[in-house]
Amino acid sequence: MIVDTLKNAHLYYGLAPGLEKGFEFIKTADLENLPPGEYELDGKKVVALVQEYTTMENPPWESHDYHLDIQYLYKGEELIGYYPHVDEMVKSGPYNRATDCDLYEDVDGDYITLKDDVIMILFPQDGHLPRKAIGEPMAVKKVVVKVML
Repeated sequence: MIVDTLKNAHLYYGLAPGLEKGFEFIKTADLENLPPGEYELDGKKVVALVQEYTTMENPPWESHDYHLDIQYLYKGEELIGYYPHVDEMVKSGPYNRATDCDLYEDVDGDYITLKDDVIMILFPQDGHLPRKAIGEPMAVKKVVVKVML
């Protein structure tokens, strides 16, 4: 997992093909007016998911097998849980191939506040819990870029 600010995103372009396209989309897209949906940036290899939702008290933990995530919150704020030992986590259901997602039972992870141009890069070995409310649930707008490894 990497946590930084959007202005430093260029430092991570070389970590995986597709990161540069993902970050350039976040930097240049009209996120204020862009409707929620899936946007292919490089076919299915780099896909931006523009999401609007309300944060939750108890969202599920998750991980991915063949994608890394760039998480960027455009409006609002949320906590993202992080647990670096996905191999120790207990699955709560079958793997969803269509979304490349495993869900897990609750673990005692650490949390980071996503807001104010903070970015997160989450790799397949990183168990994470997005969408967690800080206090009361709130409406947010977020971009998650999925980069196939």
